[in-house]
Amino acid sequence: MIKKQTLSKFSHKIIFISLVIFTLVALFSSFLRFQDDLENMKVNILFQDDPSLFFYTSNASIPESAKYVILKDATSINIKNLIENLGTKKFGVLEFNESENLAKEIAKNLPENQVIYVHYIKPEELKNYNEQTLFKRFWRAVVERSIDLIITPRSNLTETVYNNFIDFFQKSEPFPYIPSKDFQKIFGIILGIFVSFYFPYALIIFALYYYSYTIFISTMSIVGTLILFFKIKDQLLKFFAFFTLGIFTNLALYDFYHLNNLDVYRGVKISLLLLPSSLLFLLIIRRKSEIKGIIKFFIPLFLIFGVYYILRSGNNGYVLSIEKNFREAIENIFIIRPRTKELLFYPLLFFSSLSKRKIWKEIFEIFGSIALVSTFNTFCHIRAPIFINIYRELITILIALSIYGIFKVFLRKDDSYDFKENKNSSYDWAGH
Repeated sequence: MIKKQTLSKFSHKIIFISLVIFTLVALFSSFLRFQDDLENMKVNILFQDDPSLFFYTSNASIPESAKYVILKDATSINIKNLIENLGTKKFGVLEFNESENLAKEIAKNLPENQVIYVHYIKPEELKNYNEQTLFKRFWRAVVERSIDLIITPRSNLTETVYNNFIDFFQKSEPFPYIPSKDFQKIFGIILGIFVSFYFPYALIIFALYYYSYTIFISTMSIVGTLILFFKIKDQLLKFFAFFTLGIFTNLALYDFYHLNNLDVYRGVKISLLLLPSSLLFLLIIRRKSEIKGIIKFFIPLFLIFGVYYILRSGNNGYVLSIEKNFREAIENIFIIRPRTKELLFYPLLFFSSLSKRKIWKEIFEIFGSIALVSTFNTFCHIRAPIFINIYRELITILIALSIYGIFKVFLRKDDSYDFKENKNSSYDWAGH
């Protein structure tokens, strides 16, 4: 028994030391992107009536005066004819538009320096904005998504916001994000080593490396979310494990196509759902007798939340107005908005360390796992500046720990609460 406890403590120390090393490597490695990310935060803003703009909506001729040709509201066109008429003009991929996927396919057939990413504000949308909220929309487009060109209708509101905005960002000729370094394959291998260190059988996934590099990265990182959750017992260390997994995944996909959103991380929905749904399945299997009394309450709750979770994930996700207002309020305080679901569910993850009853520990862990995969998913948006994502996640975990600490103080004042310290980890800081 003593020997088993000694081995367990030794194992915890190995996990702790190795994770500290991997996390430091990830943080220092992120500086490889730093200069390019800063350079790519330059932006141009043009009013919709500018003659240099041309929205290509059908197989029409392109005016000579046009410098930027943006595919808009088109799902089927003569691609060969468009490319021939385009010449050396810049081609814009319009985000959140129904033509976006088609535009990405066209962009892959063009020289790299011709492709730009565009954000467009529709005239009918202006009624929903004031100076502050429209400024924030411009801000998020540049800071969070590194947009190259913003197009807006001309009005008193947009002219005022434009004049305020250019005081913060360098106005520049729109250009694509072309990486100055070629290191992604190295970090693909490092990602594999990181995951395999905690579960050696993951080395089998390296068989995909030569078949499809992007599938290899997605498979290794998604499997990594399961391995890291079950292998690492300490709840705060789990955050740093998923944080590190996200950085290595991000750097492993640092190429022109992912940086310009022509390719995206494959398996986003799987990465968000696999771990929480696996934990829910295990809860039902393991605690059949215990959950009978609460299943009628929790199953509908999980289903409702699960549907909303799917709908709200991604760039086009649906968000309730109450959540939208909450997000904007937090963004005004911290400049970069922490993810709402992480602020809600990281405290629950930490509370799982205190539960006397395993069923409540596992329920809290299910919700906490949503925060963990959200942290990982933050770094799967390859175009976003990596230092912005790092700041966002570190701010989020600090706020979540503060929320947890405040609630824990109140719980200590109540002798009737049903929690106790977790003895499973030598480094269970969340439980102290």
